Amino acid sequence: MDAHLRNAPIGIITTTSDGVVQGVNDAATDLLEVDHSVIESPIQESFPKSATGSLRDAFEPDPVERSFEEYYPRIDHWLAVDVVPEEEHVHVYVRDRNTHHEHRQRVEKLERRLDRMETIDELVGTVLRQVIKASGREEVTQTICERLGTTELYEFAWLGERDLTDGQLQVVAAAGEAPEFREQIGDHLGSDGGLPEQQAVTREESTVVQTIAGDDGIPREVQRAAFGQGLQSCIAVPLVYRDTVYGVLGVYAAREEGFSDQERASLETLGVISGFAINAIRQEELLFADTVTELTLDVRDESLPLVAAATDERSVVLTGVVPRDDDQVVCYVSVDDSAAARKTLSDHGDVFDTRVVSEEEGLLEVELSGETPVARLAVQGATVSSATYDGGGVRIVAEVPSDVELRRLVGSVDSVVAAADVVAKAEKQRDPESVDAFRSELKESLTDKQLTVLRTAYLSDYFTSPRGSSSEEIAEALDVTGPTILYHLRRSQRKLLDSFFETDPETPTDQ
Repeated sequence: MDAHLRNAPIGIITTTSDGVVQGVNDAATDLLEVDHSVIESPIQESFPKSATGSLRDAFEPDPVERSFEEYYPRIDHWLAVDVVPEEEHVHVYVRDRNTHHEHRQRVEKLERRLDRMETIDELVGTVLRQVIKASGREEVTQTICERLGTTELYEFAWLGERDLTDGQLQVVAAAGEAPEFREQIGDHLGSDGGLPEQQAVTREESTVVQTIAGDDGIPREVQRAAFGQGLQSCIAVPLVYRDTVYGVLGVYAAREEGFSDQERASLETLGVISGFAINAIRQEELLFADTVTELTLDVRDESLPLVAAATDERSVVLTGVVPRDDDQVVCYVSVDDSAAARKTLSDHGDVFDTRVVSEEEGLLEVELSGETPVARLAVQGATVSSATYDGGGVRIVAEVPSDVELRRLVGSVDSVVAAADVVAKAEKQRDPESVDAFRSELKESLTDKQLTVLRTAYLSDYFTSPRGSSSEEIAEALDVTGPTILYHLRRSQRKLLDSFFETDPETPTDQ
C-alpha cells in the first residue's frame, strides 16, 4: 500500500478484483477493530457484517462501484463505505458516521418531542375551550376525561371528587379501555393507599410516576392491573382554584418516562383552569339554588385586622368582600370613628392599604391578606351574608351550596384563626324572583327622569367600549345639561346595582 494511502485519515482497504485483501491502513484496523492479519483473506470474511450485506453484494459476482451507509452491530458503529474498482484492484474507503447518526437521532428525538408537545398543547387548548363553555360540573368532568382518555397520546384518564360524607375521593368520570384498572382504582380510593391521585390531593401539587411497576408506594393490585392494561406511567393533577382543591385528574400513558416537564406544565394549566371553571359553576349554582345551607360561625382571634380595629364600644360591620387574583382580598367595612379604625388598620401587618370611601357613612376600603375567615369562605363557594367584628372576634353568617362538605369548609376557616365554632346550621329555602318581577320592582324604584336617561344611554351605546355616545351627546338629545345627565346616570345605576347585589332595602338612596 502506498504511503499516502497508509497515512490517510480515513480507513482504506485495497483488495484484488476478486476481494482478497492486499493492504489495510491503521485507520481501517482501528475503525473495524481488526489487525493486519486480515491481509490475504477475503474481505467478506474480515469486514464486519451488516444486516443487509451491502459489501458482499458489491463484490459478487464482480466488483461494482457502490456507496452505502449502514450499522454494524459487532463494532456498534455506523460506517459510510465506498467501493471503487480500478483496473486490477478495488479500493474500499471507510468513514465513521456514529457522530452524524447520534446527532440525527437527537434531532429526530427533539422533533418527535416537539410534535408531541404541539399535539398536547393543541389537545389541552381544545379541552380548555370546552371546559370554559361547560354549563355544569358533570359536563366539565366528562369533557376532560373523554378528550384525554380517548386520544392517541394517552390510554386512560379519570377524574375524582371528594365524597361529601367522609371526604374520600370517588370516581366521577373516566375514559379509555381499562375496565379492570378502573375497578382497582375505585377499590383503593377508600383506603389510605398510595395512589398518585391521593398524594396529589394531599400535597395540593401534581404527582408524576414515570414507571408504575417500579413505584413501591402504589398498591400491588393496582400495579398488576396497570400492567395488564399496558399502562406504564401516569400524572395526577389536582383541580385547584386559589387554595381549594375540588378534585384530581389522573392521566395514564402506555410508555415509561411518559411525561416531560413541558407536558406536566400543560396539564397543570388544565388543572388550574378546570378548578376555576368548577368554582365558577359552584358560584352560579349557589346564585340560582332553591335551597342553601345558612351557616353561622363564631370566630375568636384578636390578631385578625378587623377584630383589632373593633372595640367593645365600636363594632366593625362588613358590607362586602372581593377576592383578588393575587391572594389578597378587598373588604368594605362600616365603622364609627373611621379615622381611629383606619389608623389601627394601617399599623397592622396583614393590611396592605386602606382608604376612606365615605367619612359621613364611616365606609372604609381595606386590602387584606387572603388568609382570613371571610376570604376562605368566599373562595370555597360560600356567600358571606354578614360579618360583625367586636373586640374579641367575629360572627359570620354565610350561605353555602348544599353539596359543600361543611366539615372541610369549617376546617379551612379554623386553620387560619385561633378558634372557629359552628353556632347554627339550617337549610334555607329561597323564593326565586322572576325576571319580570325583578324588572317591575326596579322600574318602580326609578324616577321617570332616571329611567329616560338610563334607557337613552343604553340605546345610544354609552355603555359600550369604545362609547358610541358621550354624556354631552345624550344631554343634547334630551335637551338637558351634561351634569344633569351624569347625576341621573349615577343614581339609576346605583339602584340597578343595589337590586342585583341585594343591598339592605332599608338603606336610603337618593332620588
